[in-house]
Amino acid sequence: MATNARTSFYTEVREQYGQPTVQLLKLYANSNTKLGNMQSRKEFLLKCRRAGIIPSHIVHSVRCAQELIASRSPYTRKLSSSVCRFQKSLLNIEIQDTFHRVRLLNQDLEKLREQIVHQTRSDTYTRFFLTQEFAYHDNLRRKSQQTARKYNRLMNHSVEANQSSLPTENCSAILNATNKIVPPETSILLSLGPKFALPYSHIKQMPLFHLIADVENILSAHTDIELREQTRCRIINRTQNFVNRHSTLGDNRGNPLAQFCQAATVVTTKFIKANPDILITEADKGNRTVIMSLADYDNKMQQLIGDTNTYQQINHDPTGRYERKNNSIVQRLYALQLIDARTKHTLTSYNAVCPRIYGQPKAHKANLPLRPVVPNTTSPTYQLSKYLADILQKSFTSEFNTVDSKTFCTYVNQLTIPTDHVLVSFDAVSLFTNVTKEVVIHDIIMMWDQIRDNTTINLDLFLEIVDFCIGASFFSFRQKYYLQTSGTAMGSPLSPILADIVMENLLSKAIGRANLSPQFIRKYVDDLFLVLHKDQIDAVLAIFNSLNPKIVFTAEVEVNNQLPFLDLLVIRQEDNSIKTDWYAKPISSGRMLNYFSFHPTDQKLAVVNNFIDRVRSLSTIRTREQQDQLIHQHLRNNDYPHTLINRLLRQPRRIENTDRPTVYRSIPYIDGLTPSIKKIITNSGLQLGISHSNRNTVRNLYKSAKDPIPVLNKNNVIYRIDCRDCPSAYIGMTTNKLRTRMYGHQTHINTLENKLAEGYQYTDPEIQLLQEKSALMNHCINHQHRFNIQQPSLVDSTYKRQALQVLEMCHIATTSNTVNHRTDTDNLSCAYANLLSTIKTQRGARNASSTTNQNRQNTRILTTPLTQTNPTNQTAPTINTPQ
Repeated sequence: MATNARTSFYTEVREQYGQPTVQLLKLYANSNTKLGNMQSRKEFLLKCRRAGIIPSHIVHSVRCAQELIASRSPYTRKLSSSVCRFQKSLLNIEIQDTFHRVRLLNQDLEKLREQIVHQTRSDTYTRFFLTQEFAYHDNLRRKSQQTARKYNRLMNHSVEANQSSLPTENCSAILNATNKIVPPETSILLSLGPKFALPYSHIKQMPLFHLIADVENILSAHTDIELREQTRCRIINRTQNFVNRHSTLGDNRGNPLAQFCQAATVVTTKFIKANPDILITEADKGNRTVIMSLADYDNKMQQLIGDTNTYQQINHDPTGRYERKNNSIVQRLYALQLIDARTKHTLTSYNAVCPRIYGQPKAHKANLPLRPVVPNTTSPTYQLSKYLADILQKSFTSEFNTVDSKTFCTYVNQLTIPTDHVLVSFDAVSLFTNVTKEVVIHDIIMMWDQIRDNTTINLDLFLEIVDFCIGASFFSFRQKYYLQTSGTAMGSPLSPILADIVMENLLSKAIGRANLSPQFIRKYVDDLFLVLHKDQIDAVLAIFNSLNPKIVFTAEVEVNNQLPFLDLLVIRQEDNSIKTDWYAKPISSGRMLNYFSFHPTDQKLAVVNNFIDRVRSLSTIRTREQQDQLIHQHLRNNDYPHTLINRLLRQPRRIENTDRPTVYRSIPYIDGLTPSIKKIITNSGLQLGISHSNRNTVRNLYKSAKDPIPVLNKNNVIYRIDCRDCPSAYIGMTTNKLRTRMYGHQTHINTLENKLAEGYQYTDPEIQLLQEKSALMNHCINHQHRFNIQQPSLVDSTYKRQALQVLEMCHIATTSNTVNHRTDTDNLSCAYANLLSTIKTQRGARNASSTTNQNRQNTRILTTPLTQTNPTNQTAPTINTPQ
């Protein structure tokens, strides 16, 4: 039918307009088909270049070189490098040629369209063009499907070829508690852990400004000005070369690992955006990642904080009230000369934000119950609580405490237990929330003789401060505010030491009542290790549970002469002596820092060496060969290569370095740049330790379980305010809350408006004086413009207050159309000018490229009105492209 219709159409055209018009229409149809083919080919080649793979027809074009490579000559490596560069160049040329052909076809179609419109009536060419529109999209769809299958085959072959250089999935590290199907790339990426560092894909993503700010902070410690300038210039030169090289080489092309991470990041980001009803978070134990329903998480959190015996909902945010009370106490301490001015400044709260509670799923338990955590770092009492905790920590001594697993291992391997005794562990259930204020105050009074030696604060005032810090346990959840009316918050710096003191006193009472031997008792926070007579277990447990009605203990008895405690398996021998083995709970994922993480090599080696030392020191029951087998198995599960593991196992045991620097500074880690900068700083003679921090990790891909802090409540930020009347913008910084800074800007604007309302002119001295307030006011007065004060946007932020000014200057220097004064960047060394200019150019080119890619359409210049409609919503006419 279609053939008959086509024949009928061209016969009709031949009869009305003649054979030359038919040939013109067929030429247009053929060019239209070629354009669809070229568009499909263009997209295929671009996808290959982005993924770093070479199409088969290009690979086969250098088959003779492949034969030479296979012969394993001494020049194989050099030949492989040359072939790789040639193939990439050939791919780039083919992409350019394809773009050129697309442009020519569009031009030819436009000329043919004009001739057709000129030679035929409107009803004829309208029908023909509409049919060709359908034919184009149908052909493009079929060709795109073909090239997609070809691309997938190439990708699968590439993955198989590079399988040994890509991370593997740790299935035990992920718990999917939803009915969502997680993409394989997302599963692999999440199984690597939240600390897995991802590669930076382009200059704009790299934290170069933070690197500059941290370097300037480090160089400020140099007393030799000339040496400081020399070091700065070396660092700038190295950074400049890195930026130039990175922009020339492209974005991680030719690196299968980086390309995999970037592709997996894209897939994971799309998956998370497409499923806003899920929550990705970390389990409380086992180092696992949990995917759960957001509604289920909210319901469980509401049930948890709905416990009226522990929490109480309040109507308003109490942060301001507690901040004023905190600062009042600090002022009293200073007025009584109990603290110095520096301590007063540290303890005073300036920009407190209400703590935000979140829950960690207990992945080892049914129905995924949540453990509440309230990070108090933003609380107004955080520093005061740390101050009290430090005093109590210095005053508290315990004969039962074990510091860590190694200390406990040394202790327990010296034991020989009686024949009729067994190994037992007691665990306090939800200790922190069950440590009451009354018990804490009683225990502090009982040990005041030890505390008074470490503070000049008297008992009454000390107890008042402790009472205030415990009572100031509050948090928010889903824009509602709650007080914790019982116990101490899990997340407060004061809670661990208070719980330790309560547990110590409770343990002392239990020992007296049960007539226990202190030799066979050890404590680690809320876990107790005991050696008890086999007939006394229930009686001793009852005594412990009778001492405090809120603190309940559960018991675990040895099975087959074995008892897990901390990360040790305590094993009783036939002669009743004790041996230990390194132990991981069944719920443990075995996940550690993956070998393929984009961390510094020395950090990964430190992780491996610490693990080796830990297993060898804790596994006293294993032979050296058995220890090495265990180590090898766990490291292989984290993708560490055999050769590296064997080399590290053979090297002699490390000796602790006693000459470590006492002061450390951290700088952002950028692969290929940060190690060089660290070496330059070290060689400059500064007695500082340089550590690295990774800012681009898997954790950044998914949102936090905590409520976000409102933008106006954030502090230590760089912000931007756009002008309402022109493209200009003001870049500023503030160490206070952004809300406070906006109030300041608004006050200046209001003053200006009031004076203008009173009849003053912009040229009057009273108005001109306002220009000195800020560059923002200068622009308002000189250009009579106004800014969107109510809608500031965050440009950057840092927890390092000393780095804030350098960050602001970097952003001002690299932002176009700013109204800031030139003097706003005067404090930044002029040596950075060329580097910042290069970064600005690179970022601008990246933005322009992104905008062009977003706006680029697979257009064919169809100017007739009917082509404005969507062809997918219409029924195609019965005219097909001529064969």
